[in-house]
Amino acid sequence: MRLTAAFLTLALWAMPVQAEEKVERLMEALQVDEVIDILRNEGHNLGQDLQQTFLENQGGQVFLDQVDRIYDAKSMRGHIIQVFEETLTDSQLDRAILFFESDLGKTITSLELSARVALSDEAIEEMANDAYVGWDRNAQFFRLVEEYIVVNNLIDQNVQNALSADFNFLRGMSLGTGDDSELLAQLLEQQDDTTESTRTWLYSFFLLAYKPLSDSEMRENIAFSRTETGKAVNTALFESFDQMFDSIYYKLGQAVAQVLKGSDL
Repeated sequence: MRLTAAFLTLALWAMPVQAEEKVERLMEALQVDEVIDILRNEGHNLGQDLQQTFLENQGGQVFLDQVDRIYDAKSMRGHIIQVFEETLTDSQLDRAILFFESDLGKTITSLELSARVALSDEAIEEMANDAYVGWDRNAQFFRLVEEYIVVNNLIDQNVQNALSADFNFLRGMSLGTGDDSELLAQLLEQQDDTTESTRTWLYSFFLLAYKPLSDSEMRENIAFSRTETGKAVNTALFESFDQMFDSIYYKLGQAVAQVLKGSDL
């Protein structure tokens, strides 16, 4: 009886550990740490933009250091881990690992990372946008990229996340004194513009990132996205990044408000 109880205790203890190991393995396959490094660099650039556009350079290095602390790698990673552990089943983790550890999965992840870094250069982003505008909409590769974007509902999901992040930034700036309904209405007025800019960025990004892939590789990528596992991973990524950026942008709004409040004293 005692041995049986001890075995059950060990088994129950081992199950979450195994799940944690699978989540870490998937995180590694998706190169999440590298993605976070890129996002932190983008955050640093955003801090400089906020410094100029909102603060007229009044925040100084103190504000920029605060922005870097807000983009905390451990906290950002924690959001992704938590959502993965809570939403992805054991079998989904197994199938996702199998795909993203495959040669194609590794290639796709690396291509996306390289394209993300490349688009941080304004000149390259402008060239990518021009390429998207001039691309033949009937070309096979364009149609495959379009199918990938549609299958993963990337435009609507990204627009929702962007509006949510901006909403939390404005909430942070209001320091609890604003009317949330007014803030939301203000953002919804800009939804069409946000949708169009998101569409342009996504097509420019994927046309650049996936250009080295063959048609068959694109179809395999799309096929995975259509599976239950592909949909679950996509949902988990959007949910985790939504939570991450809601938190980050709220804190950014607070940081901006504190500088502005200090300058009014």
